[in-house]
Amino acid sequence: MRYVRSAGLAGIAAVLTLAVAGCAPKVTAAVPAPLATEEPVVRTDATPTPTPSATPTAARTAAALPAAAFRATPKPTPSGEATMDAAANAAAAAKKAAADKKAAGNRVTTAANTDPRCGYGTVMCVSKSAKKLYFMKDGRIVTTLDVRFGKEDDPERRTREGNFLVFRKEAQWTSNLYGSDMPYAMFFSGGQAVHFSSDFAARGYAGNSHGCVNVRDKAALAAIFDQVEVGSTRVVVY
Repeated sequence: MRYVRSAGLAGIAAVLTLAVAGCAPKVTAAVPAPLATEEPVVRTDATPTPTPSATPTAARTAAALPAAAFRATPKPTPSGEATMDAAANAAAAAKKAAADKKAAGNRVTTAANTDPRCGYGTVMCVSKSAKKLYFMKDGRIVTTLDVRFGKEDDPERRTREGNFLVFRKEAQWTSNLYGSDMPYAMFFSGGQAVHFSSDFAARGYAGNSHGCVNVRDKAALAAIFDQVEVGSTRVVVY
């Protein structure tokens, strides 16, 4: 009886075991549900990134600049020494000579070895043949100085002849062309002037000027320099 009961219990247990094993739920790996797609969040407090500007082209840049920026710089006009227009000087000298002659009236006198144009007014009368400068007032010789000139056979250095007017004077002057000192310079024709020359004082007539009237007596020339008036004193070279 016990055997039968045990067998029956064992059978029931077997049936239950099979039933449990057969109806146990099939375990399947869980697959996560797909996430819902979210719309991007727009932040209103963020600083916008500036959009880089395109580099302007050369053509546009040039068009934006004023036209004056493209004007050529004018070249300076070359100059020699202190200059004055030759025609203007000649006209002014002729006018002054006429006025001096009229003022002199019958008192016009001509000193020996001087040009008749030196007979009136205040004049530096320069003789190439005598190599002298006669400082004259109303036809009277006040001072006589030794002088030398530029080379006669050199057109660029030949001392010009004629009736001129002193248009500028400088107690201290350095030649813009040659770099030489020209104390007591009294300009009468372009860059040509009556002035003291240390070379003339040292070497005498062994050299020449570059066209100026060189004087070797510095003290005497300084005295004349003080009496010469710009725009009034004439220079006659003959």
